[in-house]
Amino acid sequence: METPIPEEAHDEWVVIKEEVQEWIQKISHMLSEKDIPSRIALAPGCSAGMCGCTFLLLVAKKNVQAAHVNIDEYYMELHPEIRESQELVDQGRCPACGHHVGKDARECPDCGLRLIIEEA
Repeated sequence: METPIPEEAHDEWVVIKEEVQEWIQKISHMLSEKDIPSRIALAPGCSAGMCGCTFLLLVAKKNVQAAHVNIDEYYMELHPEIRESQELVDQGRCPACGHHVGKDARECPDCGLRLIIEEA
């Protein structure tokens, strides 16, 4: 007798993160607590048991946005300084020293922090 395939098996799963196993497991666990199912897979080209392997975190396509929002909030809980820095940037201030720099500044005139990364 065949076991019916759960509805979620019909979902398209997409990769949303690539990290070391421990971090992927923490994020997956957090998403599970938020009722967002996820899967963990070994990144292509990695061999199980090899040092430095990266793992992929997958969620159903319909849950991508919710997963990203929850992951961002999780990062903010773990690193509140990220939220504080973002608030300073939103106010046109340097995230390092708080000096007023304006929205389009490339570098803080006070501390010298590069605010915009220019790609060559």
